[in-house]
Amino acid sequence: MKNLKLFTKLFVSHTTLGVLVIVILSFIFYTLLRDTLIQRTIDQLSSINILKKDLVENYFLRSQEDLHALQVENKFYELYNLVKTSARQQQQEEDVLEIDSVIAAFDFKDLYVFNNKQNQLFSLSGKILPRQLLESLDSIARNQRNPLQVIDASSYSREKETLLYYCIPVFENQKNIGSVLIEENFDKIQSILLENIGMGHTGESYIVGPDFYMRSSSRFFPQIPPLSLTAETGAVKNAILNKVNDDVVIDYRGEKVLSVYSHLQNPDVKWIIFSEMDLAEAMLPIIRLRNYIITITFIITFCILIITFLVSKTIASPIQQLKEVIILLSKGIVPSHQPLPVSGDEIGEITQAIHGLTEGLKRTTTFANEIGSGNFTTTFTTLSENDSLGFALIHMRDELMRYQDKELKQARERTSALLEGQENERKRIIQELHDGVGQLLTAVRMRVDMLTEESELKQEIKLQINETIAEVKRISYNVMPHALVDYGLEAALKGLCENVIKYSSFEIDFRYIKEVERRLNFEISIAVFRIVQEGLNNIVKHANATHVDLHLLDKEDEIYFVLEDNGKGFENGGETKNSGYGIQNMRGRAVLLNGTFQITAEPNRGTSIEVHIPINLN
Repeated sequence: MKNLKLFTKLFVSHTTLGVLVIVILSFIFYTLLRDTLIQRTIDQLSSINILKKDLVENYFLRSQEDLHALQVENKFYELYNLVKTSARQQQQEEDVLEIDSVIAAFDFKDLYVFNNKQNQLFSLSGKILPRQLLESLDSIARNQRNPLQVIDASSYSREKETLLYYCIPVFENQKNIGSVLIEENFDKIQSILLENIGMGHTGESYIVGPDFYMRSSSRFFPQIPPLSLTAETGAVKNAILNKVNDDVVIDYRGEKVLSVYSHLQNPDVKWIIFSEMDLAEAMLPIIRLRNYIITITFIITFCILIITFLVSKTIASPIQQLKEVIILLSKGIVPSHQPLPVSGDEIGEITQAIHGLTEGLKRTTTFANEIGSGNFTTTFTTLSENDSLGFALIHMRDELMRYQDKELKQARERTSALLEGQENERKRIIQELHDGVGQLLTAVRMRVDMLTEESELKQEIKLQINETIAEVKRISYNVMPHALVDYGLEAALKGLCENVIKYSSFEIDFRYIKEVERRLNFEISIAVFRIVQEGLNNIVKHANATHVDLHLLDKEDEIYFVLEDNGKGFENGGETKNSGYGIQNMRGRAVLLNGTFQITAEPNRGTSIEVHIPINLN
């Protein structure tokens, strides 16, 4: 706010004040109505949740009372004996009809009979229960203190359906002889939960077990089995831990909902009934009211903008002249006329002008720092055409650039002199080898040939002399190949490759492609030859390669070649500050001719050297 113009200050402050009052009042009104609506919906869901909880508990209670009455009448003992003593097929069919009538009378789904070893003797549907479920029945069947127990066996369902059983132990003379397992018809409970009167289009009630798996079908995913849906949400976790649940939570679909829950009062099944409704549906009335409030707010805000604009324009006009004077100062130009008397409100304009001047000085300082660090390519814009400090810095940058170019030229001349000295020394060594060692070896071989006596020792001496002469020739060729002087770069490189192949274990694929017919000058030819020679020496010493590619392209404007091997490579991908003298020498020769040298490598993937050397040097 302090950096804004006076007109903007007036306009923004008055507009903000008016709009802020309207927004605050609208927000308070909206918040009160929203909280009231949410609380009313939560109360309604709580009533529905308690009602469904009571209906489910009453259903369980009626089923248990019916089973208890049958147990008191020894119906399950008679049923067990009936199954146990059945022998003929006709008698078994009659027994099935009798058992089926008992199940149909109480609307159960299935009935199973087991002996005291938990072996299944009978099933009305013919279905065989999982062994894991039978193992959990053993302790239940032997518990005489609890003659009727509810079992949630949903986790054993292969079809991911809810399985609810009533386990009734069968005793004879106070001894457990078996048990009867009755499967509850869960569709009755499901129909209670699916009744959504008073819950809108998105409301639903569902049951979740302590393992976070749903026990009832989802209203939104009716085709998915209950045990295939998990409800590991914050609301379910709070319910399991008996914590207070938030009104607005994220349900198992990832949607924001209003949620309430209650625990079924059954010690055998620790189920939780949730009743929920999408927050978006519950908030529809308040959203319509919010849109109406927003529309009214926009209309009032527009009226405030028009009135504030007219008032601010009238107050801000007298200070425009003062503003122009201070802007001149921010450009580095001293104004020729004095500013007009002003009141205290114009301090904001002065602060803004000083800020602009400060930013200009900051840019000048940054430019000077860049020059000091050697970055002469940085750009700089003067504050104005008369910015003497800015032009002085530009002049200093130009002088430093000229000095740097001079230093680079001298460094190149020193490198060139060093390389020239090396080549001259190589020529001298060749001359010494040829005139001294070469002639001596030739004379020794002639003296040996003059010996008349032919012996094995004489042949051995002649062989060693010939090998020594060949070695001297090879060294002379490496130091200064005569083919480079006599026949040019292509012949010298070809001879170098043939010479390396004789004393190494790898093959060399040498290709020399000319786009133009010409003879390269000696300076470029010797530089390319020395770089390739050093590269091949490194491959022989370190690479353990089996194949090498040397491809050279003699173009009109440059010489480009690649030296690549399939050896062991090395770390860091290429040249580092700790690279050896050989790599530095290769790079120095390329840079001396305004060329580029790049080396890349990967462990066990080989090494590649690429060199570009321009032909027309500037």
